[in-house]
Amino acid sequence: MGLRKGLGVGVAGALAGLVITVAPPAWSQAAPPSPRVQELARDLAYTTAADSLMRQVLEATVQPLTFNLKAANPGREADIDSLFEKTLLPAFRTAMQPVLDSVARNYAARFTEAELKAMVDFYATPVGQKALNELPSLIRRTMVQAQGAMPQLLTPVMREFTAACQRQGLKLPSQ
Repeated sequence: MGLRKGLGVGVAGALAGLVITVAPPAWSQAAPPSPRVQELARDLAYTTAADSLMRQVLEATVQPLTFNLKAANPGREADIDSLFEKTLLPAFRTAMQPVLDSVARNYAARFTEAELKAMVDFYATPVGQKALNELPSLIRRTMVQAQGAMPQLLTPVMREFTAACQRQGLKLPSQ
């Protein structure tokens, strides 16, 4: 699977996962969140998720499209950029609305008003903005490094756990 297709599948899966969570989880149905909590949760969703999701969508779909359009239409790059800004980007934002609403509902169900306010305030600071910009790539890089190291690190742990199970007389499932 190519990088572009892999990104597209990953974005589609992430979006589908978020859209599926439209109904609040059972543990959150005790009392509906206050309007202020809903507002803060929406602010947090737009601050944290909107830019990240839009960046993923743009990287996976729109950038290759605009690159190919520009290659097929030399001299019309400004027209393509304008069309992108005035037509495609607003349509993507509108299409993303249910996803962001779902993220906001999940935040409102999990965090108190004070917690949401603290997070919104933090992300408004220069350090918060840096975190929004840097953390996604740092987390991706860390996950790749961790996945590469996991077999080497966990094999001895699992071997010892298996031996401990056997010492306790436990029957091990067949692999």
